[in-house]
Amino acid sequence: MDKRLLFRRLLFSVILLLSVGIAVAGYFERGDVSIFLKALLPFSAGAVGLASTFYSSVDRAAKDRVRQGFQQASGSYFDEEPRAKRLFYKGYCAWATDQFSNANHYLIKAEKAAKLPAAKARIQFYIGCSSLDEQRLGKALEYFQKAVDSDSSFDQAWSNLATVYFTLNRPNEALACCQNALAYNPRNAFAYNKMADYYYRSGDYEKANSLFARAVAELPDQPVMHMNYALSLAALGKQQEALEHYRIAVNGGYQEPEQALAQIQAHLNAIAEQKKIVETTEPVRQKPKIKC
Repeated sequence: MDKRLLFRRLLFSVILLLSVGIAVAGYFERGDVSIFLKALLPFSAGAVGLASTFYSSVDRAAKDRVRQGFQQASGSYFDEEPRAKRLFYKGYCAWATDQFSNANHYLIKAEKAAKLPAAKARIQFYIGCSSLDEQRLGKALEYFQKAVDSDSSFDQAWSNLATVYFTLNRPNEALACCQNALAYNPRNAFAYNKMADYYYRSGDYEKANSLFARAVAELPDQPVMHMNYALSLAALGKQQEALEHYRIAVNGGYQEPEQALAQIQAHLNAIAEQKKIVETTEPVRQKPKIKC
């Protein structure tokens, strides 16, 4: 549990106990019932404060999004695991609202409560996600690996395991994880995108381009996919197509489009410069003289 949250709960609990203790002691000493009314204000403050530590201050729209996300995350895997599902829900809500210590607390409990491997895998996956958000790569690696061990067909866990391996500069293992993700789900756009990003950074623009194209085909509403595809198109000198996907990404809400446009222009400039070099270094061929 988060130390700050624990401190707040202890503080409000002490306020509650003190207000009750002082009121009871005053009543027995003086027999004055009004002492309870005087203790009502600090008691109410303590009660409200303590209650607030069990509920996050998330607006209704955000709560609805969290519930929908949880329904997708839990699926039907917890139909026979009601206790594990309750704990998983608490942990998922904490993770979705960036309360990572609380998320870890409840998710670990949920993992212990879960009996079915597929249900346990979903919990382990979100322990990994929470750890990755906190940049705790060792723990993220451990729990994504546990998730695929519990359910080898869990393509999202394979994809996130690849993310950790890429971050740890272990590309061979990362690419193998992406391949596993695609073997179980050939429509996993994120696995295509991660592989493409690796090849793009390695300078293999042709391979990156084909993989980014698959990612865009699977997630056409995702602006990041379009921008990545635009960069690979620009790297191949396909200016019109690159600018078309750039505009789609910007219209879709892509963040920092100016930086991406500068990268696109840099690719196009580099290709134009290469063409100039080729043209100026190409040997001039003389026409053969015709002998009369």
